[in-house]
Amino acid sequence: FEQGDATNLKFTDGTFDVVLSSMFLCQDFNPEVVVSEIRRVLKPGGHFGFYEHIEDIDKVIVDKVFGERSVIRVQAYPERTNVIAGVVRKV
Repeated sequence: FEQGDATNLKFTDGTFDVVLSSMFLCQDFNPEVVVSEIRRVLKPGGHFGFYEHIEDIDKVIVDKVFGERSVIRVQAYPERTNVIAGVVRKV
């Protein structure tokens, strides 16, 4: 376990096979910066799984950082709850 700054991860590029985020991207920072850092530390083909309650967070993760080709699955149930979950792959 390591504690650090999500906007400036101390790991080298391509370190991890998988990164998971659960109810984290709502913190007091720019989620685009954090998701960009997550993408940077993923190995090529690595997966980022997320479970978040920020409206339109998929637009940041998919549209701004990972790209449409990266989507494995994104699921939302706005009529039940304001939660969105998904998995994207670094391509």
